[in-house]
Amino acid sequence: MDVTRPLDLFDALVIGGGPAGLSAAVNLARACRSVAVVDCGRPGRSDWAQTNRNYLGFPDGITAVELSALGRAQAEHYGVRFYDAEVARLVHDDAVFTAEAPGDLTLHGRAVVLATGVNDRWVTFPDYEQYVGRTMHWCIVCDGYEMQGKRVLVVGNDDHAAETAIQLRHFTDQVVMLTNGGSLGLSPEQVSEVDEHGIRLVVGRIAGARARAKGVFEAVLLEGGGEIELDHLFNQQGADPNSALARALGVKLTDQGYIVVDTEAKTSLPGVYAAGDVTRLFSHQVATAVHEGGTAATALNYYLYQKDLEAFRAGRGQTSS
Repeated sequence: MDVTRPLDLFDALVIGGGPAGLSAAVNLARACRSVAVVDCGRPGRSDWAQTNRNYLGFPDGITAVELSALGRAQAEHYGVRFYDAEVARLVHDDAVFTAEAPGDLTLHGRAVVLATGVNDRWVTFPDYEQYVGRTMHWCIVCDGYEMQGKRVLVVGNDDHAAETAIQLRHFTDQVVMLTNGGSLGLSPEQVSEVDEHGIRLVVGRIAGARARAKGVFEAVLLEGGGEIELDHLFNQQGADPNSALARALGVKLTDQGYIVVDTEAKTSLPGVYAAGDVTRLFSHQVATAVHEGGTAATALNYYLYQKDLEAFRAGRGQTSS
């Protein structure tokens, strides 16, 4: 269907180049849609050193970095254009979305997929980055299996962190919980649960770490002295969704700032779809991100089909008259 439109107008702008964004891009390109992916240089969850061992089809696991590289190559094979930039402004006017980034980059699209992810509130201390994805984790679904027989430290100061600590007892009986704060933030009921499951609860802050090898914990050092020996650390201090662009568009968000979507990845604004970690608090998985990206692409493609059909019918009516 030949619909007249400016040459610089993409069918879809995909904001974010993680698993969700790449999946959306591949599926849209295979629907013969023109696609631009804009991905910033700041590290997201797919840029750390972790290995995905629960992604179907990779029995020996695959690193997040390698999976993303394969996804980008696959998207480029189908003609997806990539822009390494961070979108600073996204506006909607007259059925066209305009994304602006530093360096005079301006892109126009008929629809948008927001796959902007989250920013984790990492446990920070000197050189903490070398541990992330190696022996510092954030997801029990991804990495719980590898904790069997290991010494595990859960860092967090709320009931959700306590629940993670208790769930880790399914894999190992060597679990310690550290608040990383000066006071206790757990409810009395959850404190009792932690104690009943044989988990030592420590109120204190991390000042540093000692490594057996690069990125491999031997112990964390506490403010005021003392240390906790460990093999792995689970960061349970929460994350902040990167939903500023959605907020600026007036897209509906949850109270926590996550983008609200339906089962087809549609947001409250027609033409705007969202996928991946930015859409919810639960089940932040590579597998679900890829699924959601594919769902967003399918729904977006049908949305454009409907728009094209409306334009075709309107043009045919004008010709007949």
